[in-house]
Amino acid sequence: MRPADWKELLALTDRKAPEVFDQDTKVAGTPYADEIRKAMRTLSISGVFCNQGVPQIMVLEQSDYDRGQVMRVHAALWNQGLASVLVAISADVIRVFSLARAPGALDHKQFEEQCLIEAIDAAADALSLKDYVYGAESGRLWLEKADFFDARDRIDAVLLNNLKVAHDLLSQEGLTSDEAQAILIQTMFVAYLEDRDIATRDYIAEITKGAHETYSSLLLAGDVSALEALFKTLQADFNGDLFVAPCSFDDSEHPQRLTENTLGILHRFREGREEMSEHSGQLRFWGYDFRYIPVELISAVYDRFLGHDPASRSDAGAYYTPMFLVDATVSQVWDTLQPDVKSKGVFLDPACGSGIFLVRSFQRLCEHWRSGAKTETIRWDSLLKMLERVRGFDINGSAVRVAVFSLYIALLEEVAPPDIRALAKKGRLLPPLWNRTLKCQDFFLAEPEASRADVVVGNPPWTSRRSVKGPGLSWSKTHAYPTPSGELAWAFVWKAREHLQKDGKVALLLPAMGFLHNHTSSSVNARLRLFSDVEVLSVINFSDLRRQLFDGAIHATALIIFQAPNTKKNYSFEYWSPKADLNLAIKRFITLSSIDKSILALSEVQRNPLVFKQKLWMRGPEEKLFGHLNRFSKLSDFVEQYGVIQKRKGDPTRGWVVGQGFKPYHPERTSASSEQSYESEVVHETPYLPVTSLTPVALTVSGLKEWTSSRVHRRGFERGFSGPRILFPRGVSSSGRLRATYTDAPLTFQHIIQAIAAPPSETDRAKFIAAILNSKLFVWFAFHGTSSFGSSRPEVQQAEMLRLPMPKPEELRNRERAHSIQQEVVQIVDSVQARAKEILLPPDYLESVLSEIDKLTFDYFDLAHEERILIEETVEFVIPALQPSAGSVPQLWKQTTQAERADYADQLLDSLSDWFPSPTKLNAELAGRNEDFAILKIGMLEASDFTGYSEERADTFASALKKLSKQIGKPLARNFQTIPDIRIFAGQNLYLIKPTQRRFWLRSAALSDADAIAGELQTLLQSSEQQSAHA
Repeated sequence: MRPADWKELLALTDRKAPEVFDQDTKVAGTPYADEIRKAMRTLSISGVFCNQGVPQIMVLEQSDYDRGQVMRVHAALWNQGLASVLVAISADVIRVFSLARAPGALDHKQFEEQCLIEAIDAAADALSLKDYVYGAESGRLWLEKADFFDARDRIDAVLLNNLKVAHDLLSQEGLTSDEAQAILIQTMFVAYLEDRDIATRDYIAEITKGAHETYSSLLLAGDVSALEALFKTLQADFNGDLFVAPCSFDDSEHPQRLTENTLGILHRFREGREEMSEHSGQLRFWGYDFRYIPVELISAVYDRFLGHDPASRSDAGAYYTPMFLVDATVSQVWDTLQPDVKSKGVFLDPACGSGIFLVRSFQRLCEHWRSGAKTETIRWDSLLKMLERVRGFDINGSAVRVAVFSLYIALLEEVAPPDIRALAKKGRLLPPLWNRTLKCQDFFLAEPEASRADVVVGNPPWTSRRSVKGPGLSWSKTHAYPTPSGELAWAFVWKAREHLQKDGKVALLLPAMGFLHNHTSSSVNARLRLFSDVEVLSVINFSDLRRQLFDGAIHATALIIFQAPNTKKNYSFEYWSPKADLNLAIKRFITLSSIDKSILALSEVQRNPLVFKQKLWMRGPEEKLFGHLNRFSKLSDFVEQYGVIQKRKGDPTRGWVVGQGFKPYHPERTSASSEQSYESEVVHETPYLPVTSLTPVALTVSGLKEWTSSRVHRRGFERGFSGPRILFPRGVSSSGRLRATYTDAPLTFQHIIQAIAAPPSETDRAKFIAAILNSKLFVWFAFHGTSSFGSSRPEVQQAEMLRLPMPKPEELRNRERAHSIQQEVVQIVDSVQARAKEILLPPDYLESVLSEIDKLTFDYFDLAHEERILIEETVEFVIPALQPSAGSVPQLWKQTTQAERADYADQLLDSLSDWFPSPTKLNAELAGRNEDFAILKIGMLEASDFTGYSEERADTFASALKKLSKQIGKPLARNFQTIPDIRIFAGQNLYLIKPTQRRFWLRSAALSDADAIAGELQTLLQSSEQQSAHA
């Protein structure tokens, strides 16, 4: 087989670096350049396919299938933990292996049973092999072959599990947590020295006087004295901060003396041939190989290990940052840096944890050095200078020790083993980092003048004033910086500015709610101050990924990159809002798609507190509809908040008033805020409504019992317990609707439920409002117009509810029809109330009622057909897909059907029809498709030739793409998942290249695409007119 055949087989012939690398390509311009070079040089990998910078498919070519070589390569790549698929090509058979699965136990035959996805005949099944690349780009591959890509089988998960188990077993043997962590770090470092052939068999034999040749045999023998001798020699040869003594990094301490049992535990951990969990014990043929495990992966794993006590980590506000999120952060800020900063600048992480951001920064510095040099070998003194340029602070001493360990390995990774051994013979190989460049110190106690940086990067702790410790908030108060809700992350942002050099950059992962979405006055003011005092370069809002990024964290994150302000008063910046997708299943990268990118101006941030939230899912048509609805009168125009009335000492018994229910008293709670209590007879004597019993439109009140006590922590809005009123909870229901009901029956409820009390003379209006609050229109408006729903928790706060549009009929175009609709809706509420006590209601009764209310609400607001489409599809597809949990596959991600593609095409053509004269009609047909991508062709026809949408002549996607490429005279091969809105004008036709996932083929997507196409047509017409004028 010819060397280039693998590209043709995988449909990669026209792909270039940094997407595809082969043996003839210089590996540069990609975050994992060193790992790719290592795979090619030491494993004979022929080619590497990368998806958004991350190796995804490795190609191994063999003249004849050699299972032994494939197993060795597979084991190395499994340890590397980056790529997901190994394609082994031999003769005319292509074997596809999962790199997520570890090899089986001691039987070689189990390898293929465990890891082989399929064997493909190159001649007969070439098309299925091409689909591997397309399936990897779309994420379909991970879904269809889910059994082969379980994240729990990957090296990081296995290593983390064994770290936890080993730590716990060592603790049971009498070691403290600090001692157990220390000896595990030391063991991993020795393993690294061994696996890289730095600490050779002869080296260990000489130290142990011939008793042992490997660290593993020393541990297995339980030879404590040999271990101490080894550590003493390592400290002398390598210096650094790791080998002061077993279980200790500080020579002023007296280390715990190890025993045969503890060494036995360390032996099991070092070998890595088993899952150490007592419930598993599964054996593997290959153990860890630290030659291939990337240091950043080790650092990330250890970061998770340090946080495996969720309670303490939550209290500190510090969460493990996944490696792919670190990569996204470092890559984004790296691309903003000037060459001199890349060559000489200082990088600082103010809360460095295990050092993963610093490791990735150091690796980027090394790659930048190579890009400007004629050799890939970096001099030792140059490496030390680069190492000195990465610095960090952290209050957790154990974390700083791991950062030291991680950077030592990152340093040694840049040097060939023979050169390391030569340096070791000279002594003092590793420079001391502890409390020099990596300081166990609170960032807020550091003097900015003594720790200036060109780049401040990291993921600082997020905590509110309830749990925040240390001087961060007091520092902010002293320097007059706002910290809304006592959020410590704000303090890190302000302090980071103080440390910047003149043209420095800050890139921090921050809580998205507090920094982007919260529109309380304190948060808005702090946000405006930040965006006005600095120049923001880009914001990436990861809100939709919140359930899949941080283990145990409940808040979404955002990356904000900024620098000192420029001279422009109204600057612009990039705003990205990536969406969760199938590729998150392998947790190796985040898809940044052009369709999720906006350009925002400072003036927009100043004018609209909700701009970041609205741009999460809004496109042009949604913005127009929201703006139209937002111009109407709102609930706040006639409803007043109970708390506001109380503050001005007004009368809450008159007019329209909204307030919350009572807050229960819990005497067992010890916080000062929980001690206050009051007596409320009405709570104890009136039937109590649990939130689970609140049904839309009307209530069934029979069978409800009183609250168990008259003592409450807060009485709440007691007028809301009787009389005509609308009840609604904060949370959005699982059906994707707000849940509101009308009642005049006496009922109490907790503060999770809110009540709008109405004057007795306006009960019909209250019924009307209660009913339409359940409609799709109102949940759509709340989704786009509130801070939390869709970005954090699915809830709508009381003050946000009052911003919903609620026009009187007089404000609408057809006021007579609006009055009539109001009466129809009131009749529906009365009917539902009358039937509420019936036991045998049809199962679809409530749904049919809500459907009728939906239609009447659309009619009341006089919405056009296209506007109704926007709302219907958001409620049906988008809202159920918000912030999906790991493993879920929302309908929005699934393959579109032919009927849906036809609906999309019809809507697109209808929206574009005004651009073309009457005798001409637009026609749409599918030019090509596979399971992941499709090409839609739009052409102009005479009306008599119009046939409607068709897929009858559709070619394969690869063939259609090749024809289109030939037609326009340039290659089109690329990752269409990251650019899902490509439009190509060729001859008299327009071609749209789109992923086949439903999100891109909704009718609402057609409306947005039509807007974009119309804009491009307008530009083309203007350009043509200008050319004619100059002719």
